[in-house]
Formats: sequence, C-alpha cells, structure tokens
Amino acid sequence: MPALQISVFGPLTIRCGGKELTAKDLGGPKPRQVLEILLLSFGTAVSKTRIMDLLWDGNHPAVALPTLESYVSVLRRHLQPGAGRTGPLRTVTGGYAIDRSLVELDLDRFETLTKMASQAEPREALALLTNALELASAPLLGDELLPAWAEQERALHADQVNVARVLAAEAALTVGDVAKAMTFSNAAVKEDPLNERAWTALVLGLERNGENTEALRTYDRCRRVMDEELGCAPGPLLRDAQARLLSNTAAASGPAEVPGPIHVVKESRHPAPASARQETERMRILIADDHTTFSDLLAGALDREPDLASVGAAKSVASAVSMFHELQPDVVIMDLHLADGSGLTASERILAEAPDARIVMLTGNPSQEALREAAGMGVCAFLPKDGALAIMLDTLRHARPGNLIVHPSLLAGLGSMGAQAPGLSA
Repeated sequence: MPALQISVFGPLTIRCGGKELTAKDLGGPKPRQVLEILLLSFGTAVSKTRIMDLLWDGNHPAVALPTLESYVSVLRRHLQPGAGRTGPLRTVTGGYAIDRSLVELDLDRFETLTKMASQAEPREALALLTNALELASAPLLGDELLPAWAEQERALHADQVNVARVLAAEAALTVGDVAKAMTFSNAAVKEDPLNERAWTALVLGLERNGENTEALRTYDRCRRVMDEELGCAPGPLLRDAQARLLSNTAAASGPAEVPGPIHVVKESRHPAPASARQETERMRILIADDHTTFSDLLAGALDREPDLASVGAAKSVASAVSMFHELQPDVVIMDLHLADGSGLTASERILAEAPDARIVMLTGNPSQEALREAAGMGVCAFLPKDGALAIMLDTLRHARPGNLIVHPSLLAGLGSMGAQAPGLSA
C-alpha cells in the first residue's frame, strides 16, 4: 500500500498509517498550496519558478526561492518524518514532484476510471463512470476560498466531472438503465444548462420511462435556454424526440412508441449521426472571418440547423476567393475586415466571376461608403456582427442578389443613408 493516501475532493486530507492530517496541519496556507500544486500535476515535475509564480501571482519577492524551499522542508517534516528527500515529495532538477508509487490520490483514481470507461463497452463503462462520479462527489480542493489558480483548476475539473455525467447517462440509456440515465443527465443539466447532450439524454430517458408529457416540458425548457443564451434551436436528435413525443401524447390509446438503440455521438459540433444530417438538402455556407473562435462558434450554430451546413472557414481575402471557387457554396458569410484586407475586396472578386453569388456581410460599424460599395457590387445583406443569431439565420435563408438587406441598427448610425442609396431595405 502507498505510504500516503491523499484526498483532494472536498477538504484536503492526508492519511499515513493510522494518522490523519488536514490542511491546518501542514504549516500554513502557503505550504499547503505547494502540496496542492504538486498534487494537481501528480507524478510530473513542477519547476520552482512555476510554483513561485502561482504562490505569489507572478509577483514573487526577492526571497521567494529560499522561502519556497523552507515550505518544502516544512511539508516533508509533516508528510514524511525521518524520510528526508527519499519520501513521496521528491526534489528533481529545477523543481519538485510527487512520487506516484508512494501516494494514492483520489484525483488520479478518478482520471484513471474515466479513461478506462472511454475504452470500455457500455455496461462496463457505466460501472466505471459511476465509481468515478461517487469518488468526485465533492468539489476539488473543498469549498474554501482559494487563489485564482486553484479556482481555475476547480472549474476545469468541474467540467470534466460533468462530461463524465453525460457519458454515464448515455451509457445507461444504451444498456437500458433508465433511472441512472435520468439521474446523471439531470445533474449534468443543472451543472451546465447549455449542454445539449445532457438535455438529449434527459429527454430520451423520460421518453423511455413513459413520461412523455414531462419529456415535452423538458424539451421546451431546453429550447428556451438555447434560444435565449445561444440564439439557436435544439439539434436533430432532440427535434426527432419531440416529434415522437407529440405523436405519442396525441394518440388516444396504446403504449408510447419506444425509440431504437441510442447511438452515442462523440463530436460536440454535430449532435446527430452523419446519416441523419441529409447534407444534400442543406444550404452550404462558407464563413470568411479572421477570428477563429467566432468562426468555430458560428459553424457549430449553422450545423445545428436542419437546413444549413458550414462547408469551410477562410481568414483572408485570398483564401475566401479560392475557397469559394473550390467549394461553390450557396452563401458566403463575409466579415468586412479580413486578415489581409477588406471583405468588400473579396466580395468584388467573387461577384465578378459569379454575379449570382449570395454574400452576407458582417461588421460592427459600417461606413456610408462601405454600404454604397456593397449595394453597387451586389452584396445581399449587411448585418451587425454582434447581432442576434436568429436574424442572421433568417437572412441567410431569404437574402437574394439585387436587394441589399441592412439591419436597422446599422442604418440608425448612418442618418439619411437609406434615403441616399437606392436598393437598401431594412
């Protein structure tokens, strides 16, 4: 058995033989934080510079190094009396590390169980994930006030726990354990109301349990949350479930139809299997924007719509033009400002060769000249980049060449622009 059994879920506790230590037994807040930093990098060396940066938030004093070394000495006296540097807290080149062979850590066990579950069959995965979630039932590092680095670690771990809940719910659905599926998915939804996979598992669990009315109410809660927070609709799996539920609750008699086997989807951007997306019937959209995060979020939102699909993302004028020729999208969403120039330049090059191309321009603050130029060359729409997603989606579906649609919020800042430039509509 390892020399030490340490728990970082809930209050920090250390057991060595029949003796138990808590955070207050480690010589003060700083020594305790040194230990926590090393435990969160379990088995990996952490440099003294990194530890000092975390302890003093990047502004460590001139005496930081000897102070850190004194903290380590204090920890060794408490954790491994008489063992010196040969105990679990080891000195390595330029830093310190916890010897994995001499410490049993609950966080390490949690990570091992979830990794094993990812490679197991559903029934075994459910058992492994259930054990992992029981182990991590308390917050990482307890609920006491902690420095910023520790709060960040706690938040990241909370996300990992919620991923495990969703995976457990999906595994439970697959093996027919509806009660566990609803327990895990309900907890996941409460932790992260924007997690569509959690909502999907909860709705399907309620459906499997014959609670069709409650499942419909749950779907409606999900729809409202996603619309208010993300500006998008639930994905195909949830919409299919809603259609079944509406049909079943409308039936005057007979048991509710039980859906087929649950297929767990790994990719977060496409909640439905590829066969359910019917790519050939969807409007193909190219995104041209030099902000990667914005492009990724927008692509995810497009792919969740049943009639829209992102086909690529360009960051520059040159790549926007070349990708248009290569992909032949139905619509281009074009940022006014690209990495190497104006989106108007890219639009002009595209429209010179494909006059019927549909281009929707995004901007934060267009000039009158930009709007006139866009209207003159045949851009379909001008929308605020920070506007509502629902308006953008509606514009993508209805914009046509020859009539520039301009969002009222953009026209409002341009005074009489609408009267001066024919062909604009709000």
